[in-house]
Amino acid sequence: MAKIMQPNNTIPTERTHPLRMPKGWEPPVPAWSSTFPDTQESVAMAVVGFQHAEALSVTQHLPALDAALGGADYRDLVTSDAGGGLRETVCIAYWRRPEAAEKTLQSDAFNAFWTKHSAEGLGYGLFKECMNIPFERSETLFSGPEHNHGYSQVREGIVGPVPHHMYWGGMRDRIPHSAHDRLEAPGPVRVIERSERHTVVEAHENLCIIRSGQDWGHCDNSQRDEYLGLMEPVLEAGMTFLRDRGDEVNCYACRYMKDIALDGSDPKRSCGLAYFRTMADLEHWAEHHPTHLEIFNTFLSIAPKHGPNLQLRLWHEVSVLPAAGQRAEYINCREGTGLVGGL
Repeated sequence: MAKIMQPNNTIPTERTHPLRMPKGWEPPVPAWSSTFPDTQESVAMAVVGFQHAEALSVTQHLPALDAALGGADYRDLVTSDAGGGLRETVCIAYWRRPEAAEKTLQSDAFNAFWTKHSAEGLGYGLFKECMNIPFERSETLFSGPEHNHGYSQVREGIVGPVPHHMYWGGMRDRIPHSAHDRLEAPGPVRVIERSERHTVVEAHENLCIIRSGQDWGHCDNSQRDEYLGLMEPVLEAGMTFLRDRGDEVNCYACRYMKDIALDGSDPKRSCGLAYFRTMADLEHWAEHHPTHLEIFNTFLSIAPKHGPNLQLRLWHEVSVLPAAGQRAEYINCREGTGLVGGL
């Protein structure tokens, strides 16, 4: 059972920038947020994996990738259509402590994996995107109290139902730092090293990242078919727009990823991982762009009729990051991959 906490006090009452929550607001569907120990200020995250041709399988390398990140507290294996005949197959890893992430990523095991798979002439690319996520600049949201995906797999408990959701501006309201900071970006992604096949970049201040997921493994046949037939197609269309035309809305990169397992089973989960220039850019796409409005309205046509009996598990984590501690490296990858899209 999830540890249900009393309503949290992380959303400041004294604010420079007011909440957007309407007066007397009551969300049409319930949601919950994760809580963490007072002694924990952040989590670390790394996205590490292969960029390869659709016809080229990298399945045989996944145990080595998983093992190289074995020092992480949780690891998710996922794969996505990168467009243009390419796929990306990656491990998303989380650590409770940034120093533990640094230890893993500087270990002999990880360095041996990185050296082996970044060599020239292998027919695939390799990349790693490493981030430190302060809780004061982040928020989580879940459609049920038992859900624990993403970095919430290392949470202490869960709080809810929370009032600050299902209205435009809710995700900003849930980020404590937004009470006194507009979270605007000062400039472009910064190049640290660049050559024909190797690029290292650092993020600018207030890069906004969102990982938003769906888990239909607990659905009965009716709710599963409803999700796959109605919701999933519009979700994929929105993620494809961000992947292929994200520059129109200041989205540097978007991966729509399906979870995979080392034993070949289907976890029946998916997620989108997108990097936006600022939170304002993510908010504008969410509130105004037809691709997201189609997702939002389709959800509203499904969820309220099920109420507490909704079996589809939905979640997201949104973070607006400080420049320090955010670094990405790409070897033998297509131009514009990941954070390079912000150059």
